[in-house]
Amino acid sequence: MRTNLSIKRTCTLGILLLGTIAAHAQKENMDTILDIHHILGYLVAGLLITIFVMLFYNRVYYYREKEARRQSDRLNAQLSMIIDSNKTQTWTYDVTKELFSQFSVEDMKEVRFTSFEFSRFYDRDDFQELLKAINSVEEGRELSASAYIKSSKPKAEGEIQRIYETNISILRRNKKGEPSVLLGIQQDITDEREQMEKSRRLMMRYQTVFNTSQVDMIYYDADGYLVDINDKACETFKVSDRDALLKRKVRITDIPAYRHLDLRHLDDFMLSSYTDIDQVKREDERVPEIKVGGKMYYEADVSTIHDDRGNLQGIVTAGRNITEMVESNQRQRQASLLLNKTTKDVQSYINNINYSLKVSDVRLMNYDPVTHELEIYSDLNSAQYRLTQLKAISLIKEEERLRARGLFRRMDRRRKEPFEATLRTIMRDKTGRSVYLNFHIIPVLDKDGEVVHYFGMCRNETEMTYTEQQLLEETAKAQETEQLKSSFLLNMSYELRTPLNAVVGFAELYNGEHSPEDEPVFAEEIKSNTNILLSLINDILFISRLDAHMIEFNLQTYDFATLFDGWCYMGWSALGPSVKTVIENPYSRLEVVIDQQNLGMVIQRLCTYTTYEIQEGLVRAKYEYHHGELMITIEETGRGLSQEAQAKAFNRFVRDEYGGQRGTGLDLPIVKELIEQMGGTIELQSELGKGTAFYVSIPCELINYERKSEVIA
Repeated sequence: MRTNLSIKRTCTLGILLLGTIAAHAQKENMDTILDIHHILGYLVAGLLITIFVMLFYNRVYYYREKEARRQSDRLNAQLSMIIDSNKTQTWTYDVTKELFSQFSVEDMKEVRFTSFEFSRFYDRDDFQELLKAINSVEEGRELSASAYIKSSKPKAEGEIQRIYETNISILRRNKKGEPSVLLGIQQDITDEREQMEKSRRLMMRYQTVFNTSQVDMIYYDADGYLVDINDKACETFKVSDRDALLKRKVRITDIPAYRHLDLRHLDDFMLSSYTDIDQVKREDERVPEIKVGGKMYYEADVSTIHDDRGNLQGIVTAGRNITEMVESNQRQRQASLLLNKTTKDVQSYINNINYSLKVSDVRLMNYDPVTHELEIYSDLNSAQYRLTQLKAISLIKEEERLRARGLFRRMDRRRKEPFEATLRTIMRDKTGRSVYLNFHIIPVLDKDGEVVHYFGMCRNETEMTYTEQQLLEETAKAQETEQLKSSFLLNMSYELRTPLNAVVGFAELYNGEHSPEDEPVFAEEIKSNTNILLSLINDILFISRLDAHMIEFNLQTYDFATLFDGWCYMGWSALGPSVKTVIENPYSRLEVVIDQQNLGMVIQRLCTYTTYEIQEGLVRAKYEYHHGELMITIEETGRGLSQEAQAKAFNRFVRDEYGGQRGTGLDLPIVKELIEQMGGTIELQSELGKGTAFYVSIPCELINYERKSEVIA
């Protein structure tokens, strides 16, 4: 606008000057025109006109150059915006000078590089491929060429190596028609490549989770045709030929439970169905590949997948056979609540997979044999943990680390066989138990059949492992109990037969020839063995009632101080004269709440037991009340018990190292069982050559007491 105004002003001034000269010339006649003064005037006027014309064209050229520069700046700014938005860079290559030139939009300068200088911006091997492409265009083998090159390795932390797609074409030719300048246009495709890699890995995870899911996963396209079905669904519906099923082009409406669906107005929903498959096969068979029969209750979650515009892209069903659960009302109710809870907020197929991983306590894992890095995923979106090989091994129990190293070595050597292993870790669950993890790992191969990395699932099997261990322990205990019962019955039958045979034997002697003087002996033996047999039977019956917890305990208030001495002396009634008895009774009155009959039996049997192995020496009995418990001690200074005998002292029908048996063989087992059922404890201490001592603790309630002024031993 300003340029046009200046030109108009200059033209107006020139016209006025020419008009003035012409008017002056009209006033003069021809005679005066040839006058020297007039000639000089004309020359000056011509000179002025020339200067004017030169100034005019100078201003026109200046303003046009200024306008062109402004237009160039505007175009460069637009070009810079286009290049930045498209992540595009351009450069030229001078074939003759072998120089690369790159135009900097920021400072509007052209920068030139030699091949060596230009190669520093790119990966060395990729730059060689770029030179090959340039030579191909330069030599005329191709009109244009393309190459994918990477930038040089980043020096700063956090930067990534960029990837460029470069197109090379001819910019100018020389007079001979040969390429003289080549044009290179390179576009940054790093983000696109990274997105493609993420999509590839996500699809790989999808396939793994889809095929290894513990529920039936079936995928239909937007038209309702079957696209994919996992192994679990094939197992549920007994489909032996998956490929034949997919080739049939089965529609979702061919399934009896989905025949009412309108694909044009389909939303996410849950479905519980009942189908008589045999009846369907007879009346309307549409999917003969399904071999399952009978009545089936089936529960499924149907989810729709839409694009950003809301168009239907596919249908995913996640379901399972709940026939057995329906038959049990309680299990069906629990399963329905769980299924409703787990599928309530599921809106897409990826969320379904992620929730399945969460509720099943399963983690995905990925191992790279190049970086030796183990990634653990709680869902398909991001890695929850990234562990080095050494860190992963350190989380395994020390006794299983050698096995874990072997598994990592297997993957580092890129073995192509899938494998499964359960390892015990140093981690603890909420109850403090060691966590057991089960790994199911498969190799992922490239198009050449080489292992790229390993992908798999990690499942927490702590509960299952400890349940199995508990079952083994309970089985062992049951077997041990059965063995004890068998041993008890065997010993009992032996112990019963011994006195019974004696009774029968001496009774038969009466029928044979014998001397009348022997009859008192026979009678005494029969009586003695009959008493033994009777005592043994009574003890067997009593301990059987104890085992069945049929003994009733009658707790009442008694003066233990007056009862204790009598119980002890009754137990020691068979002692010989060479054995001294000592009773330490520190109370003149001790009223406590106890079961008189059963506690008296305990003390009498213990005192009786001390008489079996002592011929001379001392037997002692004493007690003390302390903090709600009666502390009773009964000891003897006989020959004592060995360590092995002490360990078996409370077992039934135990014989000592000499082959002998103390009493009926059930005294101490009865005592121990009685004490424990009364809430007390019993301990045994013995030393060979020095004697045996029993320490009994019985809980009781103190009512009243009176201690003696002094205790006489």
